[in-house]
Amino acid sequence: MDVFGAAFRDFQAGEIGETINVVIDQVRQEELPVSYFFRTYGQMPEWEKLVLDRCRGRILDVGAGAGAHSLVLQERGHQVTAIDLSPGAVAAMKRAGVLDARCVDFFSFVGETFDVVLFLMNGIGLAGSLDGLVKALRHAGNLLKPGGEIFLESTDLMYMFEQEDGSYLIPAGHRYYGEVAYQLTYKNVKARPFAWLFTDPDNLAHCAEQAGLKTDIIWQGEDHNFVARLVKRAE
Repeated sequence: MDVFGAAFRDFQAGEIGETINVVIDQVRQEELPVSYFFRTYGQMPEWEKLVLDRCRGRILDVGAGAGAHSLVLQERGHQVTAIDLSPGAVAAMKRAGVLDARCVDFFSFVGETFDVVLFLMNGIGLAGSLDGLVKALRHAGNLLKPGGEIFLESTDLMYMFEQEDGSYLIPAGHRYYGEVAYQLTYKNVKARPFAWLFTDPDNLAHCAEQAGLKTDIIWQGEDHNFVARLVKRAE
């Protein structure tokens, strides 16, 4: 069920006040305004502006959604390829003016190289697990031109396990705390649950090392999110 496609179609038809319901691990819930996917550069948080301002050359926008980042970069004269698994999202991007929007699985995307690969809005969550993160980063590295860069944003969910005394308690036998199950609902459209990943900087660096990449944290926020820049390690 194409939740994003339905939500983006309605927004572009004038229904600007709708939200997408997000359920994490069948417990935690939040409402995500559909309008957030259509924000302009001026409406973006500082960490997204930081990344967009550092982009150059040919860019791959992974999990591009409604194309907000791709449009900013395209308007600046960059050559942008925007990919997403949602057919409806790709249709919305094309309606919005993204010139090269494709409905394709990131892991199946081959044969082209880029100066920058973007995973904004926790796009690297598509990895699903720490093992999947190594695979995703290795594949992203293979898509880079010499001297290319990967930028990603994620959030360390450790704060969710903080106790009153300041210590942290993760249930015994629990999977990595950043590996969660997502379920999205929009109006009467309900998607199947899917695996999603939030990573912390240390595990990101460890997985990147296995993928042949070097990690630099270029921004950290008060809400436990961070932005990382990854480049291929010198041989």
